[in-house]
Amino acid sequence: MKTAIVPLLSKEITFHSINKNEYFIHQTVYDHRIKISSELYHFIQLIDNQTELKNIVCNYNLKYKSNITIEFAYDFLYHKLATYGIIQSDEIAIKPNQKPNYIKLNFILISEKIVSKFTQQLHFLFESKISKVIIIVAFLLFAFSFHYYNSQIFHTSLPKSQWLFFFILSFISATFHELGHASAAHHYGAKHGGIGGGFYLFMPVYFADVTDIWKLPKQQRIVVNLAGMYFEIIYVVFLILIGLVFNFPIFIIFGCIILMSSLRNLNPFLRSDGYWVLSDAIEKPNLMTHGFLKIKQFYKSKATWKKMDYFLLSYGLVCYSFILFFLYFVLIKNPDSILYFPQNCTYFIQNLFYENAPFSLAELGKLFIPLLFFYLIFGLAKSFIPLLKKSVLERLRQKQLP
Repeated sequence: MKTAIVPLLSKEITFHSINKNEYFIHQTVYDHRIKISSELYHFIQLIDNQTELKNIVCNYNLKYKSNITIEFAYDFLYHKLATYGIIQSDEIAIKPNQKPNYIKLNFILISEKIVSKFTQQLHFLFESKISKVIIIVAFLLFAFSFHYYNSQIFHTSLPKSQWLFFFILSFISATFHELGHASAAHHYGAKHGGIGGGFYLFMPVYFADVTDIWKLPKQQRIVVNLAGMYFEIIYVVFLILIGLVFNFPIFIIFGCIILMSSLRNLNPFLRSDGYWVLSDAIEKPNLMTHGFLKIKQFYKSKATWKKMDYFLLSYGLVCYSFILFFLYFVLIKNPDSILYFPQNCTYFIQNLFYENAPFSLAELGKLFIPLLFFYLIFGLAKSFIPLLKKSVLERLRQKQLP
């Protein structure tokens, strides 16, 4: 019987505070991290591997003046926590650890062992005096570069002979970006994994596994989130210095283009560095989910809403506004990008084989617009079809009733 069960809490777990109202449990063997409320945290603290479930529930209700049921407690412990190895059970299979579901077709490119060899040597870059000198030097070099190479940076068109060179430099920059996240995590004592790749919104992305930073204080998590851009700044400084010392302006131009591309990481409305910085600053994991949830709750009673609830509502509305603006831009202002997408792809591929064919980043960007549109439509269809199927089955069931 459920009431006579003695819950057994795994010894391979640690608890960490996210904010005043939330905690997360880290299963260190299977590397699962599960967010729970402070109420559930206090409930778990009553598990001593000796007391029966019915007595734990009773003790909790008396101590915290609550009224949770045995059924709720059993479902929470064995249908959720046990699947992550937090509650021991021989009858329940433990889920494998997976990468975030918003990164598709993900894979590890550089193993944790190799990454650690670099992070052990690079963490000195986070020393206060060194980082300040780097930022000052970077600011002066960027000001000089954008002043003297403004037209080349913003209006450059690359011949095919320089495509490969630019993509190699960009790939190194992306790798250095992720090394920055991993090095910052190592500097503060958090574990990091390998560096991998995948696709987010049809765009290839790089990622470093620094999930363990959730155990760090908020300020240190923010530094880790910004460390990727910090390392890219160091990389661009290196390119500009090469360009100045050896009189290779192309290094300066490419470095500044890479720097501008890196600034997109500050966008808090996509799952990039800016998103995680904002999420950590307000101590709200899954920020986008919280924002969309507040929109759904808008027409319900808001008597208990606080300033944070209204902020999350505003954030969700802005996210939806971006989606609506994007649909307006694609369907109303620029429908040709959708209608002629196959021809544009064909032209781009053919252009790869023409000698000295010009290349512009804007041309490549045009292909991403319809790709993002198709991804959005696919996502909406994916969420709508199960609801439609459920509705149809419900109607058929009702018709079959006498």
